[in-house]
Amino acid sequence: MNLRQGLADRGISMAAAALLARRDKSTISRVAAGKIRAQPEMVVPLAKALGMSATRLQNACDASWRAAHPAEESSCPAA
Repeated sequence: MNLRQGLADRGISMAAAALLARRDKSTISRVAAGKIRAQPEMVVPLAKALGMSATRLQNACDASWRAAHPAEESSCPAA
């Protein structure tokens, strides 16, 4: 499961996710695409909305980032 799939499965739009996480929609989109890593302050409210643990969602977001940046695993750009 990744962030985009989790949101879609529960009928939560990127705009609604942005409101829940107190971030702008582009930040949520970049996290979902693996362009940036999710910060815990963003993950916790999204995990609650998705009905999952924050740890599980953080791991899913981190996996998306690692897949998009295999050579950059040691650097961690933040949202």
